[in-house]
Amino acid sequence: MSHEFVPGSRCRKGRPSMTPEQQALTDELSRRAAQLWAEADGELSIAEAVELAAFQLGAKTTQTVTESRSES
Repeated sequence: MSHEFVPGSRCRKGRPSMTPEQQALTDELSRRAAQLWAEADGELSIAEAVELAAFQLGAKTTQTVTESRSES
């Protein structure tokens, strides 16, 4: 079975604009989730892949913040 998830268009009608930082985070989350989902070969739903990607991004961000605080 071939999984070819492609994130949707960036139609945000009726939603507030995102900052460049928020858009970059959204793009990275989407990219990671699509990659995880494709590599899972049917073992993850797209929702699970998004949740896992968000967890990974959060862990990476938390670790980076923690490291920079400990260096101060």
